[in-house]
Amino acid sequence: MLALSGCASHTRSMADSIGPHFEKFQEPVCQRSFELASLHDDIRFARMIATPSLLLLTGGSYIVPLLSLNMGFDALDQIDSSHVSQACGGFATPARNILEKVVLGAGFSLFTGNVKLGGN
Repeated sequence: MLALSGCASHTRSMADSIGPHFEKFQEPVCQRSFELASLHDDIRFARMIATPSLLLLTGGSYIVPLLSLNMGFDALDQIDSSHVSQACGGFATPARNILEKVVLGAGFSLFTGNVKLGGN
Protein backbone atom coordinates (compact mmCIF):
# COMPACT_ATOMS: atom_id res chain seq x y z
CA MET A 1 0.00 0.00 0.00
CA LEU A 2 2.76 2.44 0.82
CA ALA A 3 4.29 1.94 -2.59
CA LEU A 4 1.07 3.33 -4.08
CA SER A 5 1.04 6.35 -1.81
CA GLY A 6 4.63 7.30 -2.55
CA CYS A 7 5.53 8.17 1.01
CA ALA A 8 5.11 6.96 4.54
CA SER A 9 3.48 8.68 7.47
CA HIS A 10 5.61 10.86 9.74
CA THR A 11 5.20 8.25 12.48
CA ARG A 12 6.48 5.49 10.14
CA SER A 13 9.46 7.61 9.15
CA MET A 14 10.30 8.21 12.81
CA ALA A 15 9.86 4.53 13.74
CA ASP A 16 12.08 3.46 10.84
CA SER A 17 14.79 5.93 11.88
CA ILE A 18 15.08 4.43 15.37
CA GLY A 19 17.62 1.69 15.73
CA PRO A 20 19.17 -0.41 18.48
CA HIS A 21 21.62 2.39 19.25
CA PHE A 22 18.78 4.36 20.85
CA GLU A 23 18.96 4.28 24.63
CA LYS A 24 15.47 2.86 25.23
CA PHE A 25 15.06 0.81 22.03
CA GLN A 26 14.45 -2.50 23.82
CA GLU A 27 12.01 -1.11 26.39
CA PRO A 28 8.37 -2.21 25.97
CA VAL A 29 7.04 1.36 25.72
CA CYS A 30 9.36 2.03 22.77
CA GLN A 31 8.49 -1.22 21.03
CA ARG A 32 4.73 -0.63 21.51
CA SER A 33 5.00 2.89 20.13
CA PHE A 34 6.03 1.40 16.77
CA GLU A 35 2.49 0.03 16.43
CA LEU A 36 1.27 3.60 15.82
CA ALA A 37 3.09 3.63 12.48
CA SER A 38 0.82 1.16 10.71
CA LEU A 39 -2.27 3.03 11.92
CA HIS A 40 -1.00 6.31 10.48
CA ASP A 41 0.09 4.62 7.25
CA ASP A 42 -3.46 3.32 6.80
CA ILE A 43 -4.97 6.73 7.56
CA ARG A 44 -2.59 8.42 5.12
CA PHE A 45 -3.42 5.93 2.37
CA ALA A 46 -7.17 6.38 2.93
CA ARG A 47 -6.77 10.16 2.85
CA MET A 48 -4.92 10.00 -0.45
CA ILE A 49 -7.86 8.18 -2.04
CA ALA A 50 -10.82 9.74 -0.25
CA THR A 51 -9.88 13.42 -0.34
CA PRO A 52 -9.55 13.86 -4.12
CA SER A 53 -12.61 11.67 -4.66
CA LEU A 54 -14.73 13.76 -2.31
CA LEU A 55 -13.45 16.99 -3.84
CA LEU A 56 -14.42 15.79 -7.30
CA LEU A 57 -17.82 14.53 -6.17
CA THR A 58 -18.65 17.79 -4.41
CA GLY A 59 -17.21 20.08 -7.08
CA GLY A 60 -14.70 21.42 -4.57
CA SER A 61 -17.36 22.78 -2.23
CA TYR A 62 -16.03 20.68 0.67
CA ILE A 63 -12.47 21.95 0.42
CA VAL A 64 -12.51 23.76 3.80
CA PRO A 65 -13.91 20.82 5.82
CA LEU A 66 -11.59 18.38 4.03
CA LEU A 67 -8.59 20.63 4.56
CA SER A 68 -9.47 20.93 8.26
CA LEU A 69 -9.94 17.18 8.63
CA ASN A 70 -6.66 16.43 6.86
CA MET A 71 -4.82 19.00 8.96
CA GLY A 72 -6.19 17.27 12.06
CA PHE A 73 -4.97 13.88 10.84
CA ASP A 74 -1.58 15.37 10.00
CA ALA A 75 -1.35 16.93 13.46
CA LEU A 76 -2.12 13.56 15.09
CA ASP A 77 0.54 11.93 12.93
CA GLN A 78 3.10 14.57 13.95
CA ILE A 79 2.16 14.21 17.64
CA ASP A 80 2.49 10.42 17.50
CA SER A 81 5.79 10.74 15.66
CA SER A 82 7.02 12.92 18.51
CA HIS A 83 5.74 10.34 21.01
CA VAL A 84 7.67 7.55 19.27
CA SER A 85 10.84 9.61 19.43
CA GLN A 86 10.37 10.41 23.10
CA ALA A 87 9.37 6.85 24.06
CA CYS A 88 12.58 5.54 22.55
CA GLY A 89 14.91 8.03 24.22
CA GLY A 90 14.85 10.83 21.66
CA PHE A 91 13.48 14.32 21.87
CA ALA A 92 9.84 15.35 21.69
CA THR A 93 8.86 17.85 19.02
CA PRO A 94 7.58 21.08 20.58
CA ALA A 95 3.89 21.81 19.96
CA ARG A 96 4.74 25.03 18.14
CA ASN A 97 6.91 23.14 15.65
CA ILE A 98 4.13 20.58 15.08
CA LEU A 99 1.63 23.38 14.39
CA GLU A 100 4.08 25.02 12.03
CA LYS A 101 4.62 21.78 10.07
CA VAL A 102 0.89 21.14 9.77
CA VAL A 103 0.05 24.65 8.59
CA LEU A 104 2.97 24.81 6.16
CA GLY A 105 2.13 21.34 4.81
CA ALA A 106 -1.49 22.31 4.16
CA GLY A 107 -0.48 25.61 2.59
CA PHE A 108 2.08 23.93 0.36
CA SER A 109 -0.50 21.36 -0.75
CA LEU A 110 -2.97 24.07 -1.72
CA PHE A 111 -0.31 26.25 -3.37
CA THR A 112 1.00 23.42 -5.56
CA GLY A 113 -2.49 22.24 -6.46
CA ASN A 114 -1.88 18.93 -4.73
CA VAL A 115 -5.52 18.09 -3.92
CA LYS A 116 -4.52 15.02 -1.93
CA LEU A 117 -3.89 17.33 1.05
CA GLY A 118 -2.27 14.38 2.76
CA GLY A 119 0.76 13.99 0.57
CA ASN A 120 3.19 16.56 1.92
